[in-house]
Parts: sequence; C-alpha cells; structure tokens
Amino acid sequence: MSYKNIVAAGECCLDLYDGESVARAGGITFNFAMNAARAFPGKNIHLISALGLRDKPLFAEKLDTSGIDYDLTIVRETPSIGINITQNGEREFHSYGSGGLLDWDLSKSQRRTIKEADLLILTRYDAITSLFQRLVKVPTNGMRVVDYADISGKVLSEAKAMLTNHQVADVCIFGLSPNEGLLRSYLEQLASDHTGLFVITLAHKGAIAIMEGKTWYQPAFPVSEVVDTTGAGDCFAAYFLSHWCSTGNVKEALEAGCFAASEVVQKMGAS
Repeated sequence: MSYKNIVAAGECCLDLYDGESVARAGGITFNFAMNAARAFPGKNIHLISALGLRDKPLFAEKLDTSGIDYDLTIVRETPSIGINITQNGEREFHSYGSGGLLDWDLSKSQRRTIKEADLLILTRYDAITSLFQRLVKVPTNGMRVVDYADISGKVLSEAKAMLTNHQVADVCIFGLSPNEGLLRSYLEQLASDHTGLFVITLAHKGAIAIMEGKTWYQPAFPVSEVVDTTGAGDCFAAYFLSHWCSTGNVKEALEAGCFAASEVVQKMGAS
C-alpha cells in the first residue's frame, strides 16, 4: 500500500510549562503531525482537531511553516496542561483541562479527510475517551494507528478496560515505565492475540515491537543531557511509522524512532 495521505486526528493542547509565562503549542496529535512533517518527506500531512479561536494563530503559524494541511474546528476553549520539568529532564503533567475539546463534532470535510487517509493516527487517553470513541467510528480507507500515550501507573483492571477494543487498531502504541513489569506482561500477552502490531516505548530503556509472535527490541540511544522528555513518544511514533510504512522493517523502524526521540529530549519543547 502507498502511504501518501497521513492524517492525525485528535487534540491540540496548550503546554503550560512551570516558570514560563507564554504557552507553547502542544498536544499528542499536534506533536505527532509536526514530527510527521519531517519524518514523512514528500507525503501529505493532515491535522484534524479543535481549539479555541484566540489560540488558532499560535498553532496555525507552526502548521503553515511545516507545510501541514489542517482543518480545525473552533470550540469554546483550547485544552491545556501544566508541565513540570524535573532536575533530570523528566516531564510531569498536572492540571489538565479539556477545554471545549469533548464538545467537538466533526465536520463533513474532516470526516472526508479521515475517510481518504492512507494512514490514520488517533490518540486515546482517559481524559478524552468519549472523543476517541467517536473518532474511531469514523470510516477510513487507511491503516488505523492508536496511540494510547503513557499508561504507566495504571492498575491492571484499568488497562484491561481501556484495551477492550484494541482490535479496532492495526497498530497500537504505548508508553510504559521500564519497571512496570505486570503491565508489560499484560501487553505482551495481548499482542499475541492482536492481528496487527504492538509497539511499547520504555523511556530510557528503548522500545519493543511485537507482531505475529515475534518480538524486536531496540535500546535507547545515549544522550549527553536529557533536557525535556515532553513529546518524546510522539516523535518516536512519527519516525517509527514512517520507516515501517516505507520499508516494512520493524527492527530498523524501532531504531529510527529511538534515535529521533533521543534527539528531541535534548531540547525544550515537545516538537
């Protein structure tokens, strides 16, 4: 299959870094699209989302500069999240507000773009479950990827509830702390029953991929200093998918994703 139209549908979010007075453009879906513009050269990158009117110029400027097509519904307020950066560069999220995101109804043009996608990337985390459930029901001709974000800290029952419909995705991507042995074992077991691909990022321990009973592992690349881990998973996803879609080589795709993530954590900002 030729992957020409790459569509990311989900959230834009204002990243409010502790100690900074100006919000940064962020959000998992937005970050993915920004990275995809670099990771998928020559492809059409589309972002479908919703945000507040006053924040549209902030996001539109970055999207225009990166050559990304976008269809943004105006809602009452843009989602926002507080971010604290620890001394070792790890990001800690707090004070999430969904704004008007959960009130977003997709337009006909947005549905058409999803329908015509060759590769569709959706985001799924607890705070936007209702939105994800609507987005995943929109018909698409393309391969469907679901990024479940960082699920570290979830108890097993929560993870099971979240993944009851994992078969709606051709590719499932997860972020996990390296010491989450029980969750990792559960995901590996679930992957054996999944008809597609499971990818699990493990922070400073690298990433693994599981498909058709085979497992690949890629260690993380060493860096001189970790400045900000915000958006590392989004960057990984873009470069992993780009390489895998163009070559079919899972091992090399893991390497490409981990290397790209090692670059982005050495600077401030998610994208």
